[in-house]
Amino acid sequence: GRAHLHFASFDVDGYATRPMTDLERGVADERAPLRPTDGSSASPSSAPSKISFPLMVAFAVLGLGATLGSFVSSWGGDIVQVLQLASHNKIPVSYMHVPRTGGDTLRFTVPHLGVPITGEERCYKYVHRERAINAVMFRDPREHVLSQFSHCFANPHGAASMSPLWGFPRGNRGDTPKLGWMNGLNKWLKHFGENWHREDGYFNCFNPINMQARYLTCGAKDEVKDKEIHTGAERWGTPDDPGRAVWFQSAHYLGANDDAEPDLEKLIRRLDSMQVVGVTEAMKATACLIEYQSRGTVHPQCECGSDEKKFPWKEERNEAYQPYAYAEISEHSRELVMNVTRVDRLVHRYAVKRLIRDSLRAEEKMGKRFLCSATRRVLDAMLDEHKDGELEAALDQAWDEYRPGEKSLNHAEEASMGAFAIPRGPLAKPRKRSVRTYTAAEQEELMVKMTEARAAEVLPREALEEVPMTHFEYSR
Repeated sequence: GRAHLHFASFDVDGYATRPMTDLERGVADERAPLRPTDGSSASPSSAPSKISFPLMVAFAVLGLGATLGSFVSSWGGDIVQVLQLASHNKIPVSYMHVPRTGGDTLRFTVPHLGVPITGEERCYKYVHRERAINAVMFRDPREHVLSQFSHCFANPHGAASMSPLWGFPRGNRGDTPKLGWMNGLNKWLKHFGENWHREDGYFNCFNPINMQARYLTCGAKDEVKDKEIHTGAERWGTPDDPGRAVWFQSAHYLGANDDAEPDLEKLIRRLDSMQVVGVTEAMKATACLIEYQSRGTVHPQCECGSDEKKFPWKEERNEAYQPYAYAEISEHSRELVMNVTRVDRLVHRYAVKRLIRDSLRAEEKMGKRFLCSATRRVLDAMLDEHKDGELEAALDQAWDEYRPGEKSLNHAEEASMGAFAIPRGPLAKPRKRSVRTYTAAEQEELMVKMTEARAAEVLPREALEEVPMTHFEYSR
């Protein structure tokens, strides 16, 4: 017959007495230990459970070690430095972003130094924070003015706000791109550099007159006048369909209550209230000084002698077409650049001095150097371009009474600074230029494309609709 298997109960001598009932089996299972206490009768299947925990711990330690090693390596391979950085508190940074100064690169790099930062392209009064490290960066005004023009000229986003219908000078029909850039620059500088007034307008793009300095003082807005087309805040559409006004709380344009040349005492007070004042020409030192002010120490790759390639740059380029450098434009155009940047040059000079002073103080406290020799030579050369008091004396003449070339004691020398001499004589070979002109049809096609460009390519549709005026906030 069929064999039956029964569980049985046993007496003290080990002899079977009777089969166990279901109830007895359940009670026995409940009372049975989870594993043998002495390990003598452990089954082979229980062996892996004894070694799995040590293995798990070992793998966890190895994984943690690999992660820590990678982190330490990214910070220069100095475990002491990493522990020091971890022990420091982070004070958040509020960054006043002056456009066309490399601010996006700085703003995206600083978080990789372990510093929280927010940056907005708005006036000082809207971004200054009492419980934060306030920072700003300025650029050599000569290069800054050309960068502004090149951005508006190129219209890299294809936005209707930079449509030719606003009248921005882009040269003459038939010009090559290079010639159009040069002819447009000359007209643009003449527009702003020869007795400009607010009612003359600014082509719905950057107004270059001391724009860097004006970011420190702008903000006293007129809700009526600053909404006017051509003279008020930029519009994201074309003149016939202007759409929403943006950059209301910025210095892209000259506000009705703003000064073309802000008061120096007010500028210095605003600058002195900021913990970090840097310059584009020493962006790495500026970023490292921001980190020091926030954390009390600096990234190992900030230190002089470190591998420059390992510095955590997060470069952000907003493309602009600029075929010529400042030294290659005409002397008259360079004079006009000087005229529209009288105060900006003072602000930039102050920023260079502040960066040197604050960096030296930080280096002394830390015992580490991050304002390196090559950068220091560049900054010193900028300070050597003018004598103390020279730029201030140039401001004695009122803004609305000036004439080109009269706003600086040594304007002729200034206008020639950085210009290079073109060799002449029998050995000098004439330059061969291949001039390409556009046909009327090609020119018309380009104009149509630019006119039909829409800001919707870079903004949501609701941003194009007329709404109560506000600033244009952005986030990344």
